[in-house]
Amino acid sequence: MAKSRPKIPDELYSLSNTQWNYIIDNYIKSDIDRRIAKLYYLDGLTQIEVGVEVGYSPSSIKRKLPKLLNIIEKHIR
Repeated sequence: MAKSRPKIPDELYSLSNTQWNYIIDNYIKSDIDRRIAKLYYLDGLTQIEVGVEVGYSPSSIKRKLPKLLNIIEKHIR
């Protein structure tokens, strides 16, 4: 099964990995949330795969991702 790109606004696709890492490392407070953000947005894992990696259900990952994306978006402007 082919992986789809994470659902993020188009303007975020222009960020480099260095920029993504900086924002995630500096503005997402929880270690587990930083790991989730990196696995999903940088490594391209699916929500199910991220859940397996961190020991959370896919529904928990699905609920966390919009909050994490909101933090990321807030700090690129």
